[in-house]
Amino acid sequence: MHLTPRELDKLLTYSMAEIALKRKAKGLKLNHPESVAVLSAYVLDSAREGYSVEDVMSGARSVLTSDDVMPGVTDLIPIIQIEAVFTDGSRLVTLHKPIQ
Repeated sequence: MHLTPRELDKLLTYSMAEIALKRKAKGLKLNHPESVAVLSAYVLDSAREGYSVEDVMSGARSVLTSDDVMPGVTDLIPIIQIEAVFTDGSRLVTLHKPIQ
């Protein structure tokens, strides 16, 4: 199987997000890379499912709370930008303070 660098990035993101969600389900708090992966996977999946950029941005705020992450992680992620493919093309999604 031959994957482009972009496809490899997505595969790594989804793999990391899957591991992070399993850890979260066990009651473990997520670290910085795990939190970014979960948020990124949410954006990529929502775009693929046909949601609008606005819906994705507002929905991403409810994915993780400060109780889900290790202390200090919320402050480490003031903004995330993810390029996702929507039904009308590729868009850059910017999440400001994604962990409430």
